[in-house]
Amino acid sequence: MRESLPPQRRQSGPGSGPGGRGGRSTLSPREGAEETERRLGIPCFHAGQRVQGLFGCVACQKQIRNRGVLPTCPDCGEIIWAYLDQGPRPVPEGEARGTPPPDAPTAGPFVEEGVKLEAPVSVQENVKLEP
Repeated sequence: MRESLPPQRRQSGPGSGPGGRGGRSTLSPREGAEETERRLGIPCFHAGQRVQGLFGCVACQKQIRNRGVLPTCPDCGEIIWAYLDQGPRPVPEGEARGTPPPDAPTAGPFVEEGVKLEAPVSVQENVKLEP
């Protein structure tokens, strides 16, 4: 069975993971998706969740348009997918709406018009930056 796993899922012993860290396979799929979401700053889901949208494999960047249950990546076997569509985070079937996973990134930057700057701004042309 070990040979059927993709390279990033094989573990031959302690300290064999990325950067010499072992034990990464002890994470559940949900914990893996949450950790990846914190690391990448975009919504991530794991194989087996029923969610729709455009997704990219976090290992090989294969993109799929999903309409049902997320599969494992057909190219590399990875189980974690990043949500690539614009808009709010989709809610997988079975999760309560409005309750993002712990430490999920909040909404991005916002635009506010009519903000007064404290210091005056001046533009200079033909400025030489090197001595």
